[in-house]
Order: sequence, then structure tokens, then C-alpha cells
Amino acid sequence: MKKHLLFTVAVLASLLFSGTEVLAQEDAPRFEVGGQFSLLARNRPSSPFDDSFEFFGFEEFPPQRINRPGFGARFTYNMTSNIAFEAEGNFFPERKEVFHFPDGHIFQCQLGLKAGKRFKKVGFFGKVRPGFVTFTRTSEFTGFQAELVPDPIHRGQLVLVDVPQFRIGKATYFSTDIGGVVEFYPSRRIVTRIDVGDTIIRYGEYGESAAVVCPLCCPCVPQLFLRPPETKHSLQISAGVGIRF
Repeated sequence: MKKHLLFTVAVLASLLFSGTEVLAQEDAPRFEVGGQFSLLARNRPSSPFDDSFEFFGFEEFPPQRINRPGFGARFTYNMTSNIAFEAEGNFFPERKEVFHFPDGHIFQCQLGLKAGKRFKKVGFFGKVRPGFVTFTRTSEFTGFQAELVPDPIHRGQLVLVDVPQFRIGKATYFSTDIGGVVEFYPSRRIVTRIDVGDTIIRYGEYGESAAVVCPLCCPCVPQLFLRPPETKHSLQISAGVGIRF
């Protein structure tokens, strides 16, 4: 991920400072409204099941990286020709059932600054935009409940144990979008752009059931797995068009 971002930054920098003969664009319109298609290559958080997949013959299931296509809208206020404030929202409608990993429909909102150099027909920018990402299917630990389960030692008998309980609902996590932007200006009122960035998601702590299977195929007492907060990096690529006024 870091190599990809460094390569992108290097390409943008080389284009920016290559001494091309294009003229700087003056008096750029203040406002931009547009839409985009976006691809989020999301690295999922860890799970207690990860160590079990290989034991049961799965090399990697579910995959560490989950690609989610989506679309969204963007508003830009050009404070100067080189600095702009942006607000962007994306929706990723595909819904997957992947254990208790945060998933479902994904809503993303990023707000921050874009800064760089604008020429007559093209512009090169870097961006830093904090925000949040909401998942509609996330496991939430709600407490323990006493239940009778088969005794793994004495067949035919039941034992009373505290079983962790969970609720599937929405969860919102802090995110930061860092990357680069290339813009093209076919006319004064039209802008097209390509964004390449690292969407950093800070997943909060949540619990999962880490029940295992005994050698005699009897269920062991379910255990609560508390996953500590994690920070995951995800490649995000967007392409869109907008109107300037």
C-alpha cells in the first residue's frame, strides 16, 4: 500500500515540476458539484476465525481484502486557485454475509482540504480528508445469557454455562482519506478527475463468539473474543465529473 502511494505521489510530483509549457489557470470558478464512481479495496479487521481457516483446509476465507464498488457525490469550494475545501459522500450498496465482520451497506463521508497546482487544462493535487465510515451489519456484544449446552466430557448430559450474546446493527468508525488527485478541464465549466488514495479506517473494539469444536465433535463452551481497536489501510480509486460555477 505504501509503495503504491509513494509511486502515485512521485508521478504527480514529476508531472507538476516537469516545466511543461502549459499556462497557469487564473480565476477558477469558486464552486464545484459533481459525482463519481468509486472502488474501495477494504482490508477487513482480524477475527478469531483467522487461525482456524488453515486448520480446516481453507487457505484464506474470507479474503483479507474485499473489493466494493460504489458511487457518490462531491462538493468543492475553491478558496484559492491552489487550495480547496471538499465534502464527499459515497455509498457502497453490495451486501455480504461474512461472519461478524463489519460489512453490509457501507456509507462513507470525507471532509477536508485539497491543495496543489492548477494549469490551463490540468491540475495536480494532494488531499487530506478526515471523516467516517458506517457499516450496516456489525456485531455488537450485549452480555451473557445462561444456557444449557451438551457436556463435552459426559455424553448425554447438559451443563449450564454463560453464553455470549450479540446483536447485529450499525456501527460508525473514524476514517481518513490521504492521496492524490488529477483533474482535467475540457472547458471552464466542466471538470473531470481521478482520485487515488489510502482510506484509513479505525475500527473500534467489539466482541465475537469464538466457539470451537472438540475432537469428539462436541461443542465446547463458547468463548467471548474481544478484538481490540485496529487501524486498517484500504486502497480507494475514484473517477468522476463535475460542474464548476
